[in-house]
Parts: sequence; C-alpha cells; structure tokens
Amino acid sequence: MSTVSFSGLATGLDTGSIVAQLVELKRAPIYRLEANMLGFQNQMKALDTLKSKLVALQEAAQNLDTANEFNALTASSNDEDFLTVTAGSDAAPGNYTIEIQSLATAQKDVSQGYDSLNDSVGSGIMSFTVDEETIDLNLEGFNSLESLKNEINNNVAGVSASIVFDGSDTGGYHLVLSSSQAGSDGAFSVDVSGLSGGITPILESKDPAADAVLLVDGITVSASNSSDEIISGLTLDLHDAEIGKEIQVKVEVDSAGIAENVGTFVNAYNDLFSFIEAAKKPDGDLYNNPSLRSVANSMENIFTSSLEGGLGSISLFSQVGITRGEGRLLTFDEGDFLEALKDDFGGVRDFFIERDGNLGKTYLIDQAVENMTDSLSGIFKISKDALNSKIGYAEQGIERYERSVESYQLTLTRKFTAMELMVSQLNAQGNYLSSIMMPQ
Repeated sequence: MSTVSFSGLATGLDTGSIVAQLVELKRAPIYRLEANMLGFQNQMKALDTLKSKLVALQEAAQNLDTANEFNALTASSNDEDFLTVTAGSDAAPGNYTIEIQSLATAQKDVSQGYDSLNDSVGSGIMSFTVDEETIDLNLEGFNSLESLKNEINNNVAGVSASIVFDGSDTGGYHLVLSSSQAGSDGAFSVDVSGLSGGITPILESKDPAADAVLLVDGITVSASNSSDEIISGLTLDLHDAEIGKEIQVKVEVDSAGIAENVGTFVNAYNDLFSFIEAAKKPDGDLYNNPSLRSVANSMENIFTSSLEGGLGSISLFSQVGITRGEGRLLTFDEGDFLEALKDDFGGVRDFFIERDGNLGKTYLIDQAVENMTDSLSGIFKISKDALNSKIGYAEQGIERYERSVESYQLTLTRKFTAMELMVSQLNAQGNYLSSIMMPQ
C-alpha cells in the first residue's frame, strides 16, 4: 500500500530524514543479529579448516603406523648402467653379488621375400601359439602380405608383425614377426599348414627366445630382463651384460625415508597448532571455542605424555629427536632421530606403530582423530549442528525484525504525513483569518 508524503512542505521539517533516522535506530537489533550470524558462519569455516588440518596430521601419522611402513627398505646397485633394483614390501636387508652373463633376447622370425606388398599369402587358417595359448587367424578371400601383417597386429597378443624392404627388385619384402617379451616366456610358434592358394610364408628364426643368464652369489639363474622372482622382495632390471663383472646390490632399512615421514608428521602437527594459536586469540574466529580447546588438549596430551604399555624401551617423543619449541610447536632433530633408529630400531618402531597390543603414538593419534571427526557423534558434527541452529534462529529473528521495522516505518510515515496535512490546514485557516481581519 503506497502512502503520499509531503515531507516538510508545511512544517519546514525534513520529515523524510527524520523517519529514515528513526527507522535506522529501529534496525539496530537486525544489525546485531547479522553480525552474530556472520560470526557463526566464520566459526563454521574456521572449524572446517581446523578439521582439515587435524585430518592432515592423521594422514601423516598413518604413514608411520604399521610395521611395513616403518620397516621400509631401500635397495641400491653400485652400477646402474648394468642393473637397477627396487625393494618391495617382502624384501629383507642383505647384500648380494650379481654377475650378468647375458641378457634375455626376444624371438624374431623372418619370412622369405615377396615381390610386392600386395602379393597373396593365400587363405585358410594360420595358427599362433603364445604362452601355451593358441590363436587361429581365419583368412578368407584374398589376403595380401600387408593385410596379413595387419591381421596379426590386431589379433595376436604377444606377437608384433612388420614388413621390411631390403631394396631388391624382386623378393625384397619380408614379413618379420617379433615377440613383445624377451626371454623364454615370450616364445611363440606359427603353423601355416592351413593356408593355400597363395605364397605361404616360410618363416626362419633369426633370433631365438632366450632367457638372461646371471650368477647371484654364485648360483646360476635364468630369468627375463625384468624379474621379481630372482630374489624375494626385489625387482631386478637388467640393462647390460659382461662376463666377469660383479655388481653389488645392497638392501637396507630406508632410514632417510622414515625420517622424512617423521618430519612430515611433525610439520603437520605444527601446521595444526599454528592455526590453533591464531584462531584462539580474542580476534580469532574460534576464540573461546570448546571444539578448538578439545582438539588442542587431546593432541597435546598425546604428544607430551609418556607411552604406557609399549613393547619397546622408548616412551617419549624427546627420545627420538622431537621436542617442544616455542608457541606450542615441535622441533625435529633428524640427526638425533637417525641415531635413535640406529641404536634401537625396534624401540623406535614400537613407539610409533600398533602391533600385538602395542598401541603406539600414531595409533593413538589416528583413533583420537577418528573419534573427533565422527560423522554422527564427533565434536565437529556437534559444534556445526549447534552453529547451524544459531544461524537459523538469527535468520528467523532478522525476518521478524524486518517485518516490525517495515510496519514501524509505515506508521511513522503516516503520522508525519498527517501532521503535515494538519499544519497545512492550520496555516490555511490562519491566512484566511488574517485576511478578513485586515482593514480594507
């Protein structure tokens, strides 16, 4: 409903401005609610950040919470031009002497010469046997040398076909069949007895399939050029061969890799507490927030308390080079950690991991984070539900106040309009009386 306003035409007052200022005063509760709602929303965002940093710490801890992860091994070769080696989870520490006498070779067969790529190879059945599996090519109609090559490449796994031209005027085109895998496992055979009506390929072996031959600590071994079956837990990749050349392979605990994971773990903790220290300040988004306090107290307690019931002799982070620094942060001395690892590998391992009832520090962190981030009963779920309720109440309050302010503004406008009309009428009456009382 529209209202006509004369805004001071009769009184000389800026009634529009007066109404606007009175309405602005009436909006004060709305501004307070909007400020509260913004604060709740900022808390929600800050809780999301807190949770992500807590989960990052959990993920860093999970890289150190099992024997396999903590017992990571590294393997090295003293001559990677001849041999490279990779350690898997089943590897064991040790030293090996390896002599590569010959590399594995892939089978290669070559046909007689054809005058043209379009020469007919006949029709019928051409059979390939690869890894004890037989594949039949059914060649119907006219089949050229080139089309046979394409049929082989499209249908015979483990064998590749190509055509080599030797430059001769006649018989210059040769079908070449090659195994895709070096060694005896890649051997294949071809049966062309089912072909007729053309120039049937006659294949001659140029390179037989042969395994690599090597000595491992004096034991003769046949294998492919890349094998994980020679030494348990190791993958050996052979690149060159020389009789009499001995290559040293060393498998040892990857101390540097473990130390790197521990450093990442400490950095994740410091990242979490740097955020906590900033967010808990009076101008921080989580000032006096119970969830923030709960996270800080839980994590700090795990890092500062002694490990109870551990299988090893180490019970404090300070014994493995991790100490308290300034601002609730940690410092990591990699040298001290490596020294502790060297002196008492089992004790350091059991301080971190969970096994046979030994609840190491990383296990405790993982469980604490799981509880706090539980989607049904965790503190983040409870806190965000409470904040969402507060935001909902604030939105409802703002809606009520907006309706009240709108009504208030309408009432004021009507009253000031009525006042202006009344004053205008009084002015008119006064002017009339003045005019009739004046002498003619």
